[in-house]
Amino acid sequence: MASIWSDNFSLNIPVIDNQHRKFFEIFEKVSKGYENKTSEELEALIGELEEYLEFHFEEEEKLMRESGYKWYEAHKKQHTFFINRIEEMRNEFDYLNSMLFNKIRVFIKKWFVSHILHKDFDYKDDVAGISPGGN
Repeated sequence: MASIWSDNFSLNIPVIDNQHRKFFEIFEKVSKGYENKTSEELEALIGELEEYLEFHFEEEEKLMRESGYKWYEAHKKQHTFFINRIEEMRNEFDYLNSMLFNKIRVFIKKWFVSHILHKDFDYKDDVAGISPGGN
């Protein structure tokens, strides 16, 4: 599977760019051969991805708060929406149908890519000045 990461996603904030790369690595691990995995294996992979996203969002929100980013609350609401939606989809997966895994996987990829390109770039200049290694 070709890597999803592209330099187009780079915010030039090393700590965030590294976390975004790590997300894509985990996502690729989750996606590789998912059709042949058991429900339990899929649940564990979704859990790993969700845990990493929660960690990443906390780190990103911390940097936004420290930088005084004026759209912090709106950005945080986007993160909350995403985590809540993943939880809803996990419940569907748990109780209804393990075939919903692909629906979850596609949603995560589309949302995260769109979020980086359209929302994370909005805070780039604010956070770059306070982030270790930022430009």
